[in-house]
Amino acid sequence: MATVSETSTPAVKVKKSRRRGGIFDPTSILGYFMMLPAMVVLILFFAYPLGFEIYSSLTDMTLGNDAKFIGFDNYGSLLADPEFLTAAKNSFVYVTAVQLGKFVLGLGIAILLHQKLVARGFWRAVVLVPYAMPGFVAYLVWKLFYNPDVGSLNIILTKIGLIDAPIAFLGDRDWAMPAVIFATIWRGFPFWAIMFLAALQAVPKELYEAAAVDGANAWQRFKNISLPGIRPVVLVVFLISTINTINSFEAIWLTTAGGPSDATVILPIFAYRGLTSFNIGQSAAAALSLVPVALIFTYFILKRMKKDQ
Repeated sequence: MATVSETSTPAVKVKKSRRRGGIFDPTSILGYFMMLPAMVVLILFFAYPLGFEIYSSLTDMTLGNDAKFIGFDNYGSLLADPEFLTAAKNSFVYVTAVQLGKFVLGLGIAILLHQKLVARGFWRAVVLVPYAMPGFVAYLVWKLFYNPDVGSLNIILTKIGLIDAPIAFLGDRDWAMPAVIFATIWRGFPFWAIMFLAALQAVPKELYEAAAVDGANAWQRFKNISLPGIRPVVLVVFLISTINTINSFEAIWLTTAGGPSDATVILPIFAYRGLTSFNIGQSAAAALSLVPVALIFTYFILKRMKKDQ
């Protein structure tokens, strides 16, 4: 009886030819075609206005006159302008105070809403009211609230005996900036609170339970578990909110319009005033002076986020 010997045959490796798609590959062309509407929108509403503003800042452009290229003269004149320096200082004070207030209040409210409260869903909805309210309405309400004649704040302070006579909070140089800062914090802190609350809910509960078993108190659990757990969200919120606050216009314009005198003039208000006087070139330079600050801030925040990953 014949036996059949099994012989092992070496496996033949089949080399699959994989065609790499280039820029003219049909799939790539389809992708470019699908991106075309978005690219057109970006060019029309972002790239072109930005390019025109940069060009305008390098000219002596005014309404009705031909623009002449003057290089960086507009930027040099801004650095020698006391009003611009005052606006820059006010912007620094305004942005720093507002961001600090939003962070402290938003984090505190988020921690409170993270606890087991009665009607917790209701309170979470109430917190969103200032942020959901249109900015135009919110700041006009605050302007009325600060009114020395019929404003609720003066009436309350007079009733409880803290002041003897009404105070024009928005008309006094010492009170105008703090009053606008407080109104801006009230308008923006819900965004921080909700984002922090979502981040806190994503932190595993097992970490808190293990820390409690090890004897960690509430502060130690917050410092070593909660803060590291929500730090990426804190950085993102801080980045978005700071850029928005640097470019803030309506809060001050609707309450003080930059007054009294120059007490609340910030860089967007300064640039707008230059535009209303038809000094387009210098106004564009003033507006662009915010860009390096925003870019530097963004760079350090993104660098920190990359380091945490």
